Amino acid sequence: MGNFYGNIFIMRGLIIKTKRFYSKDIERSTWPKGIAKVRNFNKEGRDFKNVIAVLVCAENGDTSAYVRQLVKRVLDLNSQFYKLKQIVVVPFAHLSHNLAGPQIAKELIDELAALLRKEKFNVDVISFGTHKDLAFEIPGQVGEVSYFEFPYSGKKPNTN
Repeated sequence: MGNFYGNIFIMRGLIIKTKRFYSKDIERSTWPKGIAKVRNFNKEGRDFKNVIAVLVCAENGDTSAYVRQLVKRVLDLNSQFYKLKQIVVVPFAHLSHNLAGPQIAKELIDELAALLRKEKFNVDVISFGTHKDLAFEIPGQVGEVSYFEFPYSGKKPNTN
């Protein structure tokens, strides 16, 4: 969820409105060290219709404050664009090379799910610590995919 630039940690991820989201665990991850203690594995594929998929990468330095900002961002997008009550939280370590330890990452993912449930969403959490097959069906409308990073600067990333 964060990356270190000077004295600023940055939480990153994607929020995606999906017509359909599918996930199936393929293999247990063996990295990083300690993952086996918090890893879970689901042999059965999981298929969801009309859900908000929140892909989250937990990094060193990420905090509960960033998780609360993420919940606010989901609420804003949902009220403005999505109008859905179902969320799937997807642990997604592929956005960083500076990952938080597995125990901390799992705690932040669980905290995110709990806070979203307090906001009256139905929340599912996809398996943590596994390699997965993923499928998305994403409508081609404004706001359907939203990249996030916190703290939010209000500036678009430099793509040069």
